[in-house]
Amino acid sequence: MTNMRENIAVAITAIMSNKLRSMLTMLGIIIGISAVITIVSIGSGQAKRSQDALNNQGLANINITVRRKEGSQSNEETAIVLNKDLIRDVYERYSGQCEGVAFYKNIDSIETEWQSDYTKTKKASVITYFSFVNASLMASKKHTYIAGSPITDAEYRNGARVIILTDSQAKILFGTSDESCIGQKVETYFNNIYSDFTVKGIIKQKEDFDFFNYYVDPLTDEYKTSALSFIPLRTYENLTGQQLTFDSCVFIPRSGATSDEVLALVDNIKADLNEGADESVEYNVFSSIDYIKEQGETVRMQFLVTALVAAIALIVGGIGVMNIMMVSITERTREIGTRKALGATNSSLLLQFITEAILLCLMGGLIGIVLGIIFGIVACHFMKLPYVLEPLSIVLSVVFSLLTGTFFGYYPASRAAKMDPIEALRYE
Repeated sequence: MTNMRENIAVAITAIMSNKLRSMLTMLGIIIGISAVITIVSIGSGQAKRSQDALNNQGLANINITVRRKEGSQSNEETAIVLNKDLIRDVYERYSGQCEGVAFYKNIDSIETEWQSDYTKTKKASVITYFSFVNASLMASKKHTYIAGSPITDAEYRNGARVIILTDSQAKILFGTSDESCIGQKVETYFNNIYSDFTVKGIIKQKEDFDFFNYYVDPLTDEYKTSALSFIPLRTYENLTGQQLTFDSCVFIPRSGATSDEVLALVDNIKADLNEGADESVEYNVFSSIDYIKEQGETVRMQFLVTALVAAIALIVGGIGVMNIMMVSITERTREIGTRKALGATNSSLLLQFITEAILLCLMGGLIGIVLGIIFGIVACHFMKLPYVLEPLSIVLSVVFSLLTGTFFGYYPASRAAKMDPIEALRYE
């Protein structure tokens, strides 16, 4: 232990005696390590943002749509709609693996004639994008409630005139988004229908809405965000006197289902729906988990490419370490001869110079880690990504630094250890 402390002290003295040369030698290591930390942080931030957005929309939801088969001889003017009886039969088959099924209907905030759907109070009015849902679909969206509560099954079945607003919408309509908004009345306009609704809940507006949450102002060609409001689907049917048809719905897997279980359920539901469907249509069944897996594969590929680039930088840095160690040993030939004459063994000299190379690489690695963290935070800030520090990248950086120092320091150290002491003392 004493010898190791002495070796470290000697190595630090040698490194600090040539600060500029040592820093330039470490540059390749610093660049390689900082590149790894920075790019991995950016990739992880992108993956986290995508996963957060999908989680907010119901990560494991199984989405079902229907379309006409290519080459079908059916009437092209006939609307393609879901067979609700078939959907319910299939749902019953997998009810043990699902928590609910939801049909929903959306109405655009801006129509082709520039006729705005809106929600208003005596104080203000806001362009609104309406989504008509049941209680299961509202629950699956995992909204954060600032005030009030979600739509219930009883309110859905009874066609209650209740509405869920976003916080940004509530602030425009009432000047606040707290509990005082609950129970207040608003007037809505959609499908040429005016109706009064009672505010049931206020949700936090998401950065990424679930549906078409923006429109293009025809006067300025600017994208503008429209407010999103939820109303019970049965209420819409009662107001319009229409029994709605649907071309999409959602199965909500049971809580805690694994990715593999959800994907297996997707395959089974798709097979059963298409087996029971008319010959002219086909059902498409998919889950956002597929997308998340693709994102994960993309991040892994980015990490491998980054690791390759970093490996090249580390090799270049390692060659620089080997070169500077050769120069250092040449400069210290007489010192090596003196130490050998005083009884230093080959193994002790080998260990001393390997320790110096390892410390040189380790210092470069630690500087690279610090710079990589700083660059990662700055890059994620400007790219508006959440910053994620991967502990594995830190561990690998330290390990690579140690391995680089050991590998590229061994040859110069072995040369120093094998020097003839008499020839070394004669060296000028």
